[in-house]
Amino acid sequence: MEKEFSEDELQELAKQLNCPSGIQGLAVADNMDQSNRSMSLETIRTMEVKDNQWLLELGHGKAGHLVDLLKQAKGLRYWGIEISELMQQEAIKENSILVEERLANFSLYDGLQLPFTAEMFDAIFTVNTLYFWENPVALLNEMHRVLKEKGRLYITFAHQDFMQELPFVNERFRLYDTTKLQALISQTAFQITNISNKTEQVKSKTGAEVIRNYSIACLEKCL
Repeated sequence: MEKEFSEDELQELAKQLNCPSGIQGLAVADNMDQSNRSMSLETIRTMEVKDNQWLLELGHGKAGHLVDLLKQAKGLRYWGIEISELMQQEAIKENSILVEERLANFSLYDGLQLPFTAEMFDAIFTVNTLYFWENPVALLNEMHRVLKEKGRLYITFAHQDFMQELPFVNERFRLYDTTKLQALISQTAFQITNISNKTEQVKSKTGAEVIRNYSIACLEKCL
């Protein structure tokens, strides 16, 4: 059943989706982990990771999908990075064994600069974060920097026509369709190798059943 929200509650929800914090952030984190799970797992399948690769995820949330990711190949190493300290802490708790075994690392960043050396990662992926990037071109250039030659970036995002119908989506969100994404990527050294379009039925953050249209864009590092 869909819950009725006041305007203030919708504004707070939009803020929490960008950077969860406090008690409300914990509830939003649980909801995001559930609602993003299918998109995350589909992205993982699309990546076709190989043995011994180093992987980076931007905006991992609670990272409930990490176990599934590490099952895809042998010797994988994972780094997750977040702007939300709460999400970093929750992900560490959720994946404490993997952290102890040094198979997973979680750190914070400012949303602009990645604290990694050049050509460190074989692949980068991010699910439902594109709408909140403060400076999309600068962040894409940072991802290009830390990817190895021929490394791939996977951006998974819900389409503008779906997002703009959600009551909590406001000016905090920068919405995209595939045409707008292509225009954004054209400002970088990345090359789009494939965009796959998906449709699924999900429960929105307000409890309503909705049809979500989304895409997984695969980009390759070009020198």
